[in-house]
Amino acid sequence: MTGWIKRFKSPWYYWYTGHLRIAVISLGVSTLLLWLVFGATMGFSMAGILLAVMLDTAGFALALLYVVVLRTALPEWTGLREDADTWILAFIVWPFFLSFFVNRLVTFGVATVSGYTGDPQQTDRHHSVMTADE
Repeated sequence: MTGWIKRFKSPWYYWYTGHLRIAVISLGVSTLLLWLVFGATMGFSMAGILLAVMLDTAGFALALLYVVVLRTALPEWTGLREDADTWILAFIVWPFFLSFFVNRLVTFGVATVSGYTGDPQQTDRHHSVMTADE
């Protein structure tokens, strides 16, 4: 079961393995798709969407940080906790959660269309490797 899920990689995987074209195209398409679907129709913040696309899984860490540390620091009697909860859900949790799945689906599609085979030698970067023969 875990074999098929490994194919759905983050755009940053392709960036760091040298497949820059796949990474950049998938980041752009993910941002556009998230903005069109969730920004224009549901009112999600474009800043939240951009953060979600760029930070990827780090958004879950931000939400967890809020729940574990920052939320308890807000006194309930001030009424700020409810407002902060609403803001965190609307601008961090939902965009990051949706972006996590949309990023991976779009990246998988872009990699498939681009002909990515998983070959570590096939990259977009053009490094000149010096060998002993040169």
